[in-house]
Amino acid sequence: MPTILPPTLPLSPLLQGYLDELAAIRRDAEELTAGLTGAQFGWRPEPAVWSVGQIVRHLTVSGRSYADALRPALAAARARGSADRGDFRPSLVGGLMVRWMEPPPRMRFKAPRIWRPAGAGGDAADRTREMADWRALHDAFEETIRAAAGLDLRRIRIVSPASRLVRMNAGDALALILAHERRHLWQMRRVKEHAGFPAG
Repeated sequence: MPTILPPTLPLSPLLQGYLDELAAIRRDAEELTAGLTGAQFGWRPEPAVWSVGQIVRHLTVSGRSYADALRPALAAARARGSADRGDFRPSLVGGLMVRWMEPPPRMRFKAPRIWRPAGAGGDAADRTREMADWRALHDAFEETIRAAAGLDLRRIRIVSPASRLVRMNAGDALALILAHERRHLWQMRRVKEHAGFPAG
């Protein structure tokens, strides 16, 4: 994964807010997964409900696809001098998507097939590997947010990794990534609070 950090630039309040949200997500992620055994990581309340491990895998796969889409778009924008004008506002559709994604879920979405976790969990090795991948993704998110410093996020657009029919600006995409993480942290908490969750 090549680095895309520009020379040190001050972050806008918007981007600093995204970094603060990411820091909170990282803290919650560590709190929710600390000390889990492989059995707990792979436990499912019922066949149609994901385990903690499957949630982690889903977040890693889906998040990586967004980071991979944003990286070249930001680099291209910097190369053409697309400077931040300080007037970013979420688009109508992007703002709605973020609000719908925030927990607790107001709308249910079926994960695209490319993002559905097949396994993830069941032993300590699975847990160690999946958590390492998720932490690495959070590092990539931070790098991506910092790489957006000084750029006009409204004019940088990507195609959604889930559907080529959906396009969004970079600011909306970053907000959606963070809301998506929070949605599934909420789901993870529900799994752990289930009466049948293994004791250890």
